[in-house]
Order: sequence, then C-alpha cells, then structure tokens
Amino acid sequence: MTRLRWVTRERTMAGRRAPSVLDWLVTMGLVSIGLLEIASELFPGPVVIAAGFLVASTVPVAYRHIAPLPAISLSVVVSLPYVLLFGAGNSLAGAVTLLLLVWSVGRQLTGRALFAGMAMGLLMIVELGIGGRLVVLEDWVYVLLIYGGALGLGVALRVQTERSIVLAITADRAQREQESMAQAAVQEERARIARELHDVVAHNVGLIVLQAGGARSVLSTDSERARTALLQVEETGRQTLAEMRHLVGILRIGETPARQPLPRLDRLPALVDEARAAGLDVKLRIEGEAVELPAGLELAAYRLVQEALTNVRKHAPNGSAQVLLGYEPDRLRIEVLNDGEPGGTVRDAAATVGPGHGLIGMRERVQLYGGRIQVGPLASGGFRVDAVLPVPAAST
Repeated sequence: MTRLRWVTRERTMAGRRAPSVLDWLVTMGLVSIGLLEIASELFPGPVVIAAGFLVASTVPVAYRHIAPLPAISLSVVVSLPYVLLFGAGNSLAGAVTLLLLVWSVGRQLTGRALFAGMAMGLLMIVELGIGGRLVVLEDWVYVLLIYGGALGLGVALRVQTERSIVLAITADRAQREQESMAQAAVQEERARIARELHDVVAHNVGLIVLQAGGARSVLSTDSERARTALLQVEETGRQTLAEMRHLVGILRIGETPARQPLPRLDRLPALVDEARAAGLDVKLRIEGEAVELPAGLELAAYRLVQEALTNVRKHAPNGSAQVLLGYEPDRLRIEVLNDGEPGGTVRDAAATVGPGHGLIGMRERVQLYGGRIQVGPLASGGFRVDAVLPVPAAST
C-alpha cells in the first residue's frame, strides 16, 4: 500500500494543471542567476534585450512538469533569434535550464513526443554551436554526453515509475481478489454447515413428532411409558433448540441434489479405514467414556477429523497420522498429528490449502460451537490440529 500511495502521488504530479510553488522558486532562482550574469556582461547584445530573452527562455522551466514538450519548444524558439543576432552567452542559468527541460522530456514523454522533445534538445545544442560556444569536437562530445545523460536519467526514472505503478496495481488487485476468495470460502463453508444443521434439526423435529405420537397412543393405558416418551420429547426438543440457535444467522445457499446420511462419531473407525486404504498410516485412539452428544456437535467433530486427515493425505501422503478423540467431563478434545514427509518435514498446510477447504472450514465449525482450535507446524516436523469443543451439561 505504501508503494501504491507513492505511485498515486507520482500520477498526481504528472497530471496537475498549474506549476507548483517549488517549480516557480526554481524558475525565479534561475532568472536571478541569469540577471546577475547579464550584469556581469556574460551575455552578448544589449542588456534590455538579453534580459528579455533570459526571462522568456527560462520561464518555461516552471511548466516542465505540466507540458514538457511545449516548454522545451518555447525555450528553443525564443533562444534561436537571439543566438542568430548576438551569439550564445556563457551562462550557468542557461545550461541548468536546458538540463531541466531535457530531463523532463525523458521523464514524462513517450513515443513520438519523446523523439520530438529530443529533437528540440538537439536543436538547442546546435544553437550553442551556432552561437560560438562549441568550437572543437571535444566541446560537442562533452555537451552531448551531459544532456544525453540527463535525458537517459529521465527515461530510466519514467520506466521505473511505470513499472512500480503496474506492480502496485497488480499487487492491490491480487490482494482484493484474495480477500474476496477468502470471504467467498467462508460463506460457502457457512452455507454447508447451515445445510447440515438444517438436516439435524429436521431429523430431531421428526423424532419429536414420533415420540409425541407414541406418548399420545399410550397415555390412557400406560402412563409410565407415556411419561418416558414425553421426557424423550423434552430432551430432543432441548437439543433441537440448541441446534436452531446455531442455525440462525448462517446463510443457506443452494441445495445439494443428493442428500447423504449425516455422519456421527461412531463412524470414525470407518473414516480411518478409508484413509488407510488410500495409503496413509493412521492410528485412532479414543480416551474417556463416550457420551451422547448433540447431533450438530458430533457432526462438527467428525468433520474436523475428516478435514484434518484430508489435509494429511494431500500435503504429507507418505507420512503417518495419529487421531485422538478425548471425552472429558465438560468438553470434547480432537487432536490430529502427522509426522510429515520422509525426513521429518511437511509443507505448510495453511499456505497451500485452497479457499473453501481445510483450515477455513475447521475454524468456522469450532467457532460456531464456542470452541477453540490451534493449527500449525511442529518444531520436530509435521503438523498438528488441536481442537476443543465444549459439551453441554445435559449431554454429560
């Protein structure tokens, strides 16, 4: 962004319509030096004519940033009659004026305008020769090197500025596209979670209807069974309300044509077997006593393990992984470790996982249930995913 601000300032300077205070100060300084030189009789011809020529040929310096080609052209046109009538003066102000005008031509002009400005600069050098200031070949070579160097420096700075502008705009566009893709990935993942939670809620509501119907059918004949059924309705309703709280505010985008049964944690062994069949060495360890969890929470835990194993297969296919599922009194812990590729190294999964996959989905699911997650490379090599999901008191 610093580079972008700098090139924006460069564009503003090149596109302004009036000379700056600094431009006028430089011009007035050159005029003052030239008048002192006239007073020292360094200019041929009458003093009044020399002063008028000096002012007219120097004022274009103030406009070198606004219109470099007209500025150098005006200075050359004003100088030519004076040089033809009286000759060229030995002037420091005139030399600096030509240097600034030639530099501005190279700094700002391109194409035909650049060649026209070069021609004007060359014509001004020829005027020096006509005026008797360039006598021997060495004088011509020296002057051409000085003003050619000024022109080349201006061209080099212009090319560098244009390159910086292109790079800054490209970098800014890439950053905006990356942010847009990341936002789209978050929305896509939230939509996926919303669809799954919708299915969980729909399933629970279906259970409530069935349980309520069962309680009604035995209400007059078996009050104990009816009471048990109503307690199940109450518990299922409580879980459904919890899932609805998570569902509210999540955008639901589109529908998948084919709906599969939602996986639960009892399918983790099958998930590990699938990873082993794909060539990954995986070990599953379950600690603590399994408890009944809300369907949405259980689904989130399953998806975390699934995403973590997918990333291991993608970024360290020749390594091994360990999956830990820990049931604790008030939380569920999920840890997936992998030792990386042969040699103890692993590519940065955070940098290589594309938008809409991997870490974005993991963080969205964990944050949805008020948990925490830590992901990153290990000092000894490999990669670690460590997540903790709080378990509602009713589940324990």
